[in-house]
Amino acid sequence: MSKVKRHASPEPSFADEDVSVTSVVFGLAMIFALIVAAAAFMGGSLSKVESRMANTTDAVARSLGVGVATIRIVGLERDPTLESDVRSAAMIEPGENMLRADPHTIRTRVEATRKVVNVRVHRLWPDQVVIMADPAQPLALFHTGDDWYVIDTLGREMPGVASADFAHLPRIAGDGADSAAFELVVQLDAVPELARNVVFAERVAARRWDLHLRGGARAMLPRDADMGDALVRLAELDTGVPALAVRTARVDLRGDTRIYLAPAIPARRDGSA
Repeated sequence: MSKVKRHASPEPSFADEDVSVTSVVFGLAMIFALIVAAAAFMGGSLSKVESRMANTTDAVARSLGVGVATIRIVGLERDPTLESDVRSAAMIEPGENMLRADPHTIRTRVEATRKVVNVRVHRLWPDQVVIMADPAQPLALFHTGDDWYVIDTLGREMPGVASADFAHLPRIAGDGADSAAFELVVQLDAVPELARNVVFAERVAARRWDLHLRGGARAMLPRDADMGDALVRLAELDTGVPALAVRTARVDLRGDTRIYLAPAIPARRDGSA
């Protein structure tokens, strides 16, 4: 294959660059001065100028037939109440200027409801806005130090959802546990016999988990990247995790292949440890 010859780039002209930058700055200053002068001439402020320009733009858009005629909500057909909430949050009405129906702004408003996920907003010219979203699904119960809250698959607290109605969900605690919960739940679903014996999971140092098992044992998992293999090893260690918990106080799986067990210290007859 023949090599492509590269020609040396000409030396930059700093004089030309200085002239160009000066011209741009001067031009911007002149534009700003004209806007201020226009505002003063009309006896109003810059905000009034912007308002008048927006009204003019809306009128032109309507005359060209690019006003919003339809707002479609896709993905929430089975939940009319949620669909209505999303429509209200979008803050876009029929008749508005399509040019001002910014998809990014609308998506931000809809996501702020914390009731939906996977939000996508599209403008279909000349007159349709489509908002696509999926209902947020309960993922886990998150303990903040005061109470348990239901969080969704994005780790967000679900407003208006009672934790008592989702007592079957995995329980998590610790700083950053909410944002890391999805991967933990996915990995635990792969070992259901173990998952059934996890009382709650505690986030440690924002990089790994400790599982508190029935019977009192604590399983110390490695960093998240190695969590899946560690859970499989823990499940294979003793399929009857409650029996393991009775004999063991701590199961350390942070090593590559070895598992370290710390035996539980039996209580003395006088009740002391």
